[in-house]
Amino acid sequence: MALKDSNIQKWIEGIPYELAFWNNVYRWKRPFDGLMKWSHYGDYVELESFDALQFLENHDNPMVLDVGAGMSYATGNYFRKNNEKTPLDIHYVDPLAPFFNRILKKYRKNLPQIDYGMMEYLSAFYTKHDVDLVIIQNALDHSSNPLKGIYEALDTLKIGGKLYLNHHPNEAETEHYKGFHQFNICEEDGKLTIWNKTERYDVASLLAGFAEVETAKAESGHVIAVITKTDGVPSNLTGDDGNGFLTEDMLKQTMKSLPFGKRLKMKFLYWKYNIIQFIIQGLPWDFRMKIKRLIKQA
Repeated sequence: MALKDSNIQKWIEGIPYELAFWNNVYRWKRPFDGLMKWSHYGDYVELESFDALQFLENHDNPMVLDVGAGMSYATGNYFRKNNEKTPLDIHYVDPLAPFFNRILKKYRKNLPQIDYGMMEYLSAFYTKHDVDLVIIQNALDHSSNPLKGIYEALDTLKIGGKLYLNHHPNEAETEHYKGFHQFNICEEDGKLTIWNKTERYDVASLLAGFAEVETAKAESGHVIAVITKTDGVPSNLTGDDGNGFLTEDMLKQTMKSLPFGKRLKMKFLYWKYNIIQFIIQGLPWDFRMKIKRLIKQA
């Protein structure tokens, strides 16, 4: 399950757009207020097509990871305990955390710091078999190796713990394999399928023996999968594969070690996207959505 150098390279090339996007969501009042209104931060956990509250209230002090969270804070940070609203031990996790936390500080937002962590090495960041619920929404298909991300998420879970996935179907196809969008997630005949132009996987068959997968398409059109851990994950499917993407310092050093031309290109792209997002995020939401639909149809 080694990460392919080409996948890592494409993932790195997607960073400038991601940073420019969030920088301008937080810069402008209208998109930031809209984000906070849409998110469940400050309220109960609420997940599409899965009763997370009922699942968590059966645990004394549940631990939840929202992996690949970006800066959305979409997942609520409270659960029900003895019929009372109780703070949840939730960690918002993203490999771009050092950059995102800088944006939080820059715009003085009173929100939790984001934990640095890579989906493909999740069990190296959190104690194995200690987590009750892992949530990945519109992020698994952005990773450099989504299958390894699933194995690692399951490795952090307790037996009986849940991995919740919620994704737009076939996003890489929609985005023409640009930036972070290198894999598609879809539901085919009730099966969770991950694929791109060169690879295709039936997830349930790969997890047979240590996890059970329930997959459905929600009314929204999103692909929902709830994966329950039933046994230990085979050790050959997890662990460090030698790429060394385990610490914030390593990520920073990797960025610094890029060839001068590549670093210059990424800086240029960041400022290009930053200017575009500066304009776009200042526009009304409905108008932005019309522009986005026209671009996708082009």
